[in-house]
Amino acid sequence: MIKIIYLTDIHDGLRELKEILIQTEADLYLLSGDIIYKTFFGFDRIVEFCSVQEELDVLAKQDTKDMTPYDFATKVIRFPNKYSETTLSKATLYRSLFQKAAKTMKEKYSLIAQLIQRYCKSKCLCLPGNYDIDLQYTDLHDVDIHRKSYVFKSLKFCGYGGAPIVTSGIPEKLAVKFHEYSKNGVFYSEPEEFFKEELPDITIIHNPAFGYLDRVPGYGNVGSQGIRRFIDEYPPILVVSGHVHEAQGLIKKGKTVFLNPSNFGPVDSIYGFQQGGFFASIEINENTKEITKVELQRMEKFKIKSLLQVEFPNNKPEVTYLNPESPISVEEFLRS
Repeated sequence: MIKIIYLTDIHDGLRELKEILIQTEADLYLLSGDIIYKTFFGFDRIVEFCSVQEELDVLAKQDTKDMTPYDFATKVIRFPNKYSETTLSKATLYRSLFQKAAKTMKEKYSLIAQLIQRYCKSKCLCLPGNYDIDLQYTDLHDVDIHRKSYVFKSLKFCGYGGAPIVTSGIPEKLAVKFHEYSKNGVFYSEPEEFFKEELPDITIIHNPAFGYLDRVPGYGNVGSQGIRRFIDEYPPILVVSGHVHEAQGLIKKGKTVFLNPSNFGPVDSIYGFQQGGFFASIEINENTKEITKVELQRMEKFKIKSLLQVEFPNNKPEVTYLNPESPISVEEFLRS
């Protein structure tokens, strides 16, 4: 039996992450996306960075369609006579804030790497989300699973991070690129190509597959069409995702279990403050390559609570335990 502890959308919840590593036992830990939440420690600096970034993004699109704010700022500084003093001032400020934001984020990743090295008793794999920069530029590069594979006992794990959105406040030049788009009537998906080449048993993604735990209230499905095509053609035994906090739940489709435990770290959203604390324990029969148990858990005030357990008799999900104090009902968690 292989036991996995899975967390997604950690959002700077580093003290809680430390407690998870100390209080739990597992064969493998998976940290999947949005490891970081804020690029600066001060709120005013965050607002300043986001404001200048968004202003330069508008100017960049007016100047050259496919240019990032950082590249546009570099162009303005290189050719100052072509732009106004106001634009030059914003470009100079943005380049300075960009470097400071990247430095702060790398310091946080270094701290996470130290936590893993000191407290994690088993192998740990990390996947970047849309709030992260590419982990290959950080101290987490040795545990990065983005566009990589890892074989543990009889199981093959493959990851693809990021999401097809631009996240304000993140140094966009360093962010993970989610390469999926349509151009001139042709659809291209790097995650689809990657997973079809690797054929994993366990698929680790931040952005979900289209139609599976990807529905944003009032908006609709936001998942990846390419990953969905891969799953339909070569179904893995487990797909773990995150990104859409509101799509918390579990789906069993054929031999595949889809799981999104929801956000581990606290976050403000358009739907209000989301306390988080959620994570999952997953048990897999390594001989039959079947998911045998999923337990949704929550850390509150640095203590772990079991909320519900799902087992799979006759290949169907069945709740075998429900905490009377669970904020999540069986109907909310088990989705079709």
